[in-house]
Amino acid sequence: MTQGIFLQRLKEATSGRHRALECQLPLLDSGLSHARYRQFVSRFFGYYEPLETRLLTVPCWEEIGFDYAERRKTPRLEEDLLALGGTPDALAWVPRCRDLPEIGTLPHVLGCLYVIEGATLGGQIITRRLQTTLGLTPESGASFFNGYGVETGPRWRAFGATLTAVAQRTGGEDDIIASANQTFASIDEWLFPRSETRATFL
Repeated sequence: MTQGIFLQRLKEATSGRHRALECQLPLLDSGLSHARYRQFVSRFFGYYEPLETRLLTVPCWEEIGFDYAERRKTPRLEEDLLALGGTPDALAWVPRCRDLPEIGTLPHVLGCLYVIEGATLGGQIITRRLQTTLGLTPESGASFFNGYGVETGPRWRAFGATLTAVAQRTGGEDDIIASANQTFASIDEWLFPRSETRATFL
């Protein structure tokens, strides 16, 4: 199995969930306001903070030779919220997501990471748009979407190589796909809750 073949299969198998989520995000809208943008950054923080806390407790990183600690998104989201006028006390009150994707196995972890690492690629487009529409830069509230900056592409390819190698070794392709779809679904529900009581933003 080559890296391209499995990643293409994974992309196709998750494209429905991916598109459904992407179509709802207002981050590329010309009429996006600072207040609405801050709401979404707050909501992303409420998702990533508990997810990454859980991810870092999974005992699989040494096995796959992948350092997720240096890829954490939560610190960037904290920086952005503070740059947008938030305070450390306010961050403590941001609602946290409880309905997180299952990450009890290595394939589940990789499926989840496929979604959140892949988001750094789209974030490059969002970063440029935010600078145009809101005048925001990675230093003034758009650090999260800037991802790894110029290293975004190389880091994505490194992750893709790891994901493909593990899938080939463990035969966990179907579990990776299922986990990626579950992650897309949980982000969608968190950002756009269908319940009667809408979530409270920072």
